[in-house]
Amino acid sequence: MSNIAASMSFNPLFLRHDLMIELGRLEMAIDNARHEAAANDTLGQLESRCARINEALSKLPA
Repeated sequence: MSNIAASMSFNPLFLRHDLMIELGRLEMAIDNARHEAAANDTLGQLESRCARINEALSKLPA
């Protein structure tokens, strides 16, 4: 597992790919949470995580 983490630190393409997948999952979860009245707390958590991932993506080289 540490070898995978080490190789990801040297190849930002893998990290970008994984973050983009996670971002897509979060966006789907946010859409679902917006349709549920009881999901207000969950929506805030998901939006916060989404913002952190977007920030991490913006720091990676294109």
